Amino acid sequence: MEGAMSAASWWGSLLAWEQELAALKARVGRVLPRRELRETGADFLDGLLSGIERKTGWLMAEQSGAERPYRMQSLLGRSHWDADRLRDEVRDYVVEALGDEDGVLIVDETGFVKKGDRSAGVARQYSGTAGRIENSQIGVFLAYASRYGQALVDRRLYLPESWTKDRARCAKASIPETVEFATKPKMARHGRGCARCRRPMRLRSWRRCLRGRQ
Repeated sequence: MEGAMSAASWWGSLLAWEQELAALKARVGRVLPRRELRETGADFLDGLLSGIERKTGWLMAEQSGAERPYRMQSLLGRSHWDADRLRDEVRDYVVEALGDEDGVLIVDETGFVKKGDRSAGVARQYSGTAGRIENSQIGVFLAYASRYGQALVDRRLYLPESWTKDRARCAKASIPETVEFATKPKMARHGRGCARCRRPMRLRSWRRCLRGRQ
Protein backbone atom coordinates (compact mmCIF):
# COMPACT_ATOMS: atom_id res chain seq x y z
CA MET A 1 0.00 0.00 0.00
CA GLU A 2 2.80 2.40 0.87
CA GLY A 3 4.52 1.68 -2.44
CA ALA A 4 1.29 2.33 -4.36
CA MET A 5 0.83 5.65 -2.55
CA SER A 6 4.43 6.66 -3.34
CA ALA A 7 3.93 5.81 -7.01
CA ALA A 8 0.69 7.81 -7.12
CA SER A 9 2.40 10.76 -5.46
CA TRP A 10 5.28 10.58 -7.94
CA TRP A 11 2.87 10.38 -10.89
CA GLY A 12 0.88 13.33 -9.56
CA SER A 13 4.06 15.39 -9.20
CA LEU A 14 5.09 14.51 -12.75
CA LEU A 15 1.74 15.60 -14.16
CA ALA A 16 1.86 18.85 -12.18
CA TRP A 17 5.38 19.52 -13.47
CA GLU A 18 4.29 18.89 -17.08
CA GLN A 19 1.30 21.20 -16.67
CA GLU A 20 3.46 23.96 -15.19
CA LEU A 21 6.00 23.59 -18.01
CA ALA A 22 3.22 23.80 -20.61
CA ALA A 23 1.92 26.97 -18.93
CA LEU A 24 5.42 28.48 -18.95
CA LYS A 25 5.86 27.66 -22.65
CA ALA A 26 2.56 29.39 -23.42
CA ARG A 27 3.60 32.41 -21.36
CA VAL A 28 6.99 32.96 -22.96
CA GLY A 29 5.50 32.03 -26.32
CA ARG A 30 3.63 35.35 -26.31
CA VAL A 31 6.96 37.00 -27.10
CA LEU A 32 7.31 35.02 -30.34
CA PRO A 33 5.17 36.51 -33.13
CA ARG A 34 4.54 33.39 -35.25
CA ARG A 35 3.18 29.92 -34.47
CA GLU A 36 6.23 28.24 -36.03
CA LEU A 37 8.53 30.24 -33.76
CA ARG A 38 6.45 29.34 -30.71
CA GLU A 39 6.65 25.64 -31.59
CA THR A 40 10.40 25.89 -32.14
CA GLY A 41 10.79 27.80 -28.87
CA ALA A 42 8.96 25.02 -27.02
CA ASP A 43 11.21 22.40 -28.65
CA PHE A 44 14.27 24.48 -27.77
CA LEU A 45 13.22 24.61 -24.12
CA ASP A 46 12.68 20.84 -24.12
CA GLY A 47 16.17 20.43 -25.54
CA LEU A 48 17.70 22.57 -22.79
CA LEU A 49 15.93 20.47 -20.17
CA SER A 50 16.85 17.17 -21.81
CA GLY A 51 19.72 14.90 -20.90
CA ILE A 52 21.69 15.44 -24.11
CA GLU A 53 25.28 16.30 -23.24
CA ARG A 54 25.83 19.15 -25.71
CA LYS A 55 23.02 21.63 -26.35
CA THR A 56 23.86 22.35 -29.98
CA GLY A 57 21.35 23.20 -32.70
CA TRP A 58 21.94 19.85 -34.37
CA LEU A 59 21.51 17.74 -31.24
CA MET A 60 18.49 19.63 -29.95
CA ALA A 61 16.88 19.40 -33.40
CA GLU A 62 17.39 15.64 -33.34
CA GLN A 63 15.95 15.56 -29.83
CA SER A 64 12.77 17.22 -31.16
CA GLY A 65 12.52 14.83 -34.10
CA ALA A 66 13.66 17.28 -36.78
CA GLU A 67 16.09 16.14 -39.47
CA ARG A 68 17.93 19.47 -39.75
CA PRO A 69 18.93 22.19 -37.26
CA TYR A 70 17.80 25.20 -39.30
CA ARG A 71 14.73 26.11 -37.24
CA MET A 72 16.68 25.90 -33.98
CA GLN A 73 19.49 28.03 -35.40
CA SER A 74 17.07 30.53 -36.92
CA LEU A 75 15.30 30.99 -33.58
CA LEU A 76 18.45 32.52 -32.07
CA GLY A 77 19.87 34.07 -35.24
CA ARG A 78 17.71 35.26 -38.12
CA SER A 79 14.30 35.39 -36.45
CA HIS A 80 13.00 38.73 -35.15
CA TRP A 81 11.64 38.87 -31.61
CA ASP A 82 12.25 40.96 -28.49
CA ALA A 83 14.83 39.27 -26.25
CA ASP A 84 14.42 41.91 -23.53
CA ARG A 85 10.67 41.30 -23.42
CA LEU A 86 11.39 37.59 -22.95
CA ARG A 87 13.80 38.48 -20.14
CA ASP A 88 11.02 40.49 -18.47
CA GLU A 89 8.56 37.59 -18.76
CA VAL A 90 11.09 35.19 -17.23
CA ARG A 91 11.95 37.64 -14.45
CA ASP A 92 8.28 38.12 -13.53
CA TYR A 93 7.73 34.37 -13.56
CA VAL A 94 10.74 33.82 -11.29
CA VAL A 95 9.57 36.43 -8.78
CA GLU A 96 6.03 35.03 -8.77
CA ALA A 97 7.37 31.53 -8.09
CA LEU A 98 10.30 32.34 -5.78
CA GLY A 99 9.47 35.81 -4.48
CA ASP A 100 10.18 36.49 -0.84
CA GLU A 101 10.70 39.60 1.29
CA ASP A 102 14.24 38.41 2.03
CA GLY A 103 15.05 37.68 -1.63
CA VAL A 104 18.28 39.09 -3.01
CA LEU A 105 19.80 40.01 -6.36
CA ILE A 106 23.25 38.56 -7.00
CA VAL A 107 25.43 40.04 -9.73
CA ASP A 108 28.55 38.46 -11.20
CA GLU A 109 30.31 37.86 -14.49
CA THR A 110 31.26 34.72 -16.33
CA GLY A 111 33.36 34.01 -19.40
CA PHE A 112 32.84 31.96 -22.55
CA VAL A 113 36.06 30.79 -24.19
CA LYS A 114 36.07 31.25 -27.99
CA LYS A 115 38.39 30.26 -30.83
CA GLY A 116 37.61 32.87 -33.47
CA ASP A 117 37.38 36.67 -33.58
CA ARG A 118 33.87 37.19 -35.01
CA SER A 119 31.69 36.54 -31.96
CA ALA A 120 30.35 39.81 -30.53
CA GLY A 121 32.62 41.15 -27.78
CA VAL A 122 35.26 38.44 -28.10
CA ALA A 123 38.76 39.55 -27.06
CA ARG A 124 41.78 38.41 -25.10
CA GLN A 125 40.60 39.19 -21.58
CA TYR A 126 40.45 37.60 -18.17
CA SER A 127 37.87 34.83 -17.94
CA GLY A 128 36.90 33.56 -14.52
CA THR A 129 35.65 30.38 -16.18
CA ALA A 130 39.14 29.61 -17.49
CA GLY A 131 40.95 31.24 -14.54
CA ARG A 132 43.29 33.14 -16.85
CA ILE A 133 43.42 35.52 -19.83
CA GLU A 134 41.78 33.81 -22.79
CA ASN A 135 40.13 34.67 -26.08
CA SER A 136 36.62 34.92 -24.69
CA GLN A 137 33.31 36.70 -24.33
CA ILE A 138 32.27 38.08 -20.93
CA GLY A 139 28.71 38.32 -19.71
CA VAL A 140 27.35 40.13 -16.65
CA PHE A 141 24.49 38.18 -15.09
CA LEU A 142 21.86 38.86 -12.43
CA ALA A 143 20.30 36.08 -10.40
CA TYR A 144 17.39 36.26 -8.00
CA ALA A 145 17.66 34.04 -4.93
CA SER A 146 15.37 33.35 -2.00
CA ARG A 147 14.71 30.50 0.43
CA TYR A 148 12.53 28.95 -2.28
CA GLY A 149 15.24 28.70 -4.95
CA GLN A 150 17.27 30.75 -7.41
CA ALA A 151 17.26 31.63 -11.12
CA LEU A 152 18.88 33.99 -13.60
CA VAL A 153 16.81 37.10 -14.37
CA ASP A 154 19.08 39.23 -16.61
CA ARG A 155 22.11 39.02 -18.87
CA ARG A 156 24.30 41.60 -20.56
CA LEU A 157 27.21 41.12 -22.95
CA TYR A 158 30.34 43.09 -22.08
CA LEU A 159 31.85 44.88 -25.08
CA PRO A 160 35.49 46.00 -24.66
CA GLU A 161 36.40 49.45 -25.96
CA SER A 162 38.27 47.77 -28.82
CA TRP A 163 34.84 46.78 -30.06
CA THR A 164 32.78 49.90 -29.36
CA LYS A 165 35.41 52.08 -31.08
CA ASP A 166 35.25 49.91 -34.21
CA ARG A 167 31.76 50.50 -35.59
CA ALA A 168 32.43 48.51 -38.76
CA ARG A 169 33.29 45.45 -36.69
CA CYS A 170 30.19 46.01 -34.56
CA ALA A 171 28.02 46.20 -37.66
CA LYS A 172 29.37 42.88 -38.93
CA ALA A 173 28.44 41.32 -35.57
CA SER A 174 24.92 42.90 -35.70
CA ILE A 175 25.63 45.19 -32.73
CA PRO A 176 23.41 48.31 -32.97
CA GLU A 177 25.10 51.68 -33.42
CA THR A 178 23.41 52.91 -30.24
CA VAL A 179 25.39 50.49 -28.06
CA GLU A 180 28.22 52.30 -26.29
CA PHE A 181 31.02 51.17 -24.01
CA ALA A 182 29.94 50.43 -20.44
CA THR A 183 31.98 49.11 -17.54
CA LYS A 184 30.79 45.95 -15.82
CA PRO A 185 29.68 47.81 -12.65
CA LYS A 186 27.67 50.21 -14.83
CA MET A 187 26.06 47.26 -16.61
CA ALA A 188 25.23 45.75 -13.21
CA ARG A 189 23.58 48.98 -12.05
CA HIS A 190 21.53 49.16 -15.23
CA GLY A 191 20.47 45.54 -14.85
CA ARG A 192 19.41 46.20 -11.27
CA GLY A 193 17.33 49.16 -12.44
CA CYS A 194 15.57 46.95 -15.01
CA ALA A 195 14.74 44.32 -12.40
CA ARG A 196 11.46 45.96 -11.43
CA CYS A 197 10.25 43.04 -9.36
CA ARG A 198 6.88 43.07 -7.64
CA ARG A 199 8.20 42.14 -4.21
CA PRO A 200 10.83 43.87 -2.02
CA MET A 201 14.39 42.66 -2.56
CA ARG A 202 17.72 43.39 -0.97
CA LEU A 203 20.71 43.76 -3.29
CA ARG A 204 23.63 41.56 -2.28
CA SER A 205 26.94 43.42 -2.47
CA TRP A 206 27.44 43.27 -6.21
CA ARG A 207 30.24 45.84 -5.98
CA ARG A 208 32.34 43.16 -4.32
CA CYS A 209 31.60 40.68 -7.15
CA LEU A 210 32.93 43.07 -9.81
CA ARG A 211 35.54 45.03 -7.89
CA GLY A 212 38.74 45.82 -9.75
CA ARG A 213 37.28 44.87 -13.12
CA GLN A 214 36.36 47.03 -16.08
